Amino acid sequence: MKDYHLYNKNGFAFYVFRKSQGEWQLAFGVLADDIKEACIDALILRFDTDVPELFYHHGKRQLVEVVAKKYSLWHIYLNNAYVGSIQYYTFNKKFNYQLEDNGLLTDDHVQRYIAIIQRGGLKWIKDDIR
Repeated sequence: MKDYHLYNKNGFAFYVFRKSQGEWQLAFGVLADDIKEACIDALILRFDTDVPELFYHHGKRQLVEVVAKKYSLWHIYLNNAYVGSIQYYTFNKKFNYQLEDNGLLTDDHVQRYIAIIQRGGLKWIKDDIR
């Protein structure tokens, strides 16, 4: 569990946002729902390093996580559910991926995540022993 404090200009904490077991919530203070969700979105994009994208579908937050595994492999999760993987092959220096048919993520999404990996924007565990 980790707390994030939102301070006013006098240095007093007005709001406390908490991330506990992967879930974000407003733990202290009162905000309108849209402002609270905007603050949580900003915290996710700033502090969740495995999150390359967050979007809304039918009014519900969709959180994409691309988690590095060993041997140049990444798992893609949508709202904590596995939806695919990305693999980097060292012999031909190319990325390949598989995406389960969930309807929300497309090949274009995965290509953007690969570009983020190539730029170093997502973790890459380089401990291959091949």
